[in-house]
Amino acid sequence: MSPSVESTGGRNRGRPFRFLMAVEPGVRGFTIVELIVVLVLLGILSVTAFSRFVRPSAFAPGIVIHAIVLEARAAQQLAASRMDAQVALLVDRSGDDWRLRVQTDVDGVVRTERVAAENTVLTAASGLTSATIDAATPLILRFDTAGDLSQVLIGAAAGDPAQGVDLSLSGDSTRQACVYPSGYVADAACV
Repeated sequence: MSPSVESTGGRNRGRPFRFLMAVEPGVRGFTIVELIVVLVLLGILSVTAFSRFVRPSAFAPGIVIHAIVLEARAAQQLAASRMDAQVALLVDRSGDDWRLRVQTDVDGVVRTERVAAENTVLTAASGLTSATIDAATPLILRFDTAGDLSQVLIGAAAGDPAQGVDLSLSGDSTRQACVYPSGYVADAACV
């Protein structure tokens, strides 16, 4: 029979759940300091174990493709606001870093962003033109005054701005981006 207030002969009158906390005399529980020390040790162990499963380099393609999307959007917005200049985004490699430059034909380089990402490979495709981007083969996207994609250069080869640009960055993971003919840049594969 399970213990209840009635079965204990009235010893727990006024404290009906006392039987749940029944402790033998001389037996103590854990102190708050001991519990905190155990929680801190478990936290340290979980962070150490998590870092063994997920390497920081797994996030590199996502960081680089996000930076490219942001700089392309900045270039498109600058092109739409500047009636006196053509705006271009240049993407190339500088050592282990990706170098992203927004420039105008009037002011020169307006913005430069460097993103460190070792062991990553960027492939650009536009129409029938496709190549891996590096220091010798830059990607150049030009925007007209309406913010539309007006010219695509992958190295020395011309791409087709009417078909946009499909970007794929691979490393420990793979991320994609799309520059549509309207100049809109999405952090996803072209559809």
